[in-house]
Amino acid sequence: MSGLYVIGVAKDVGELYVHLDAATAAEAVAIIALANLGGRLVLGVLSDRMARSKVVGLALLVCAAGVGMLRFMPLDQYSFYLSVACVAFSFGGAITVFPTLMSDYFGMNHLSQNYGFMYLGFGVGSFMGSVIAALFGGFVAAFSVMLMMIALSLCIAFTIQAPKRDNQPVNHSWQLESSTH
Repeated sequence: MSGLYVIGVAKDVGELYVHLDAATAAEAVAIIALANLGGRLVLGVLSDRMARSKVVGLALLVCAAGVGMLRFMPLDQYSFYLSVACVAFSFGGAITVFPTLMSDYFGMNHLSQNYGFMYLGFGVGSFMGSVIAALFGGFVAAFSVMLMMIALSLCIAFTIQAPKRDNQPVNHSWQLESSTH
């Protein structure tokens, strides 16, 4: 919920919630793009060096810091930029790690379908952020729900165990079968 929702409404948050002028609030878009890229690079590299679920946990901690700032701190231009940068860094990194995490847990067979189904969660979360904000009083309500969801996700990320698998090679339909005649 936090990634796509905050990225999608960052300018509005800057204007309506932080009370920045339109041009200053719009600068958050550049900050978001750079932080998103940084998250992809940093967390992608980390996911090759440590357990991917722990990397997702790290991304969630960064996201919690960003959303926590949005929810609880009096924000100025720079703290606003830092908060949305944390959320974008987390989102970019998580979106990079999730495909390999999916293959770790569910194997390579049907990875595209599994990841596509899981990826629906980003869109549903973003939509729900908007619904929560509209029904329950704006950004504060959405940020509060995000923090609760991040806390739950952190519990999962730091306790889940990857399934034990036999080291069976994956048979892809595009591979040529070896002839044994």
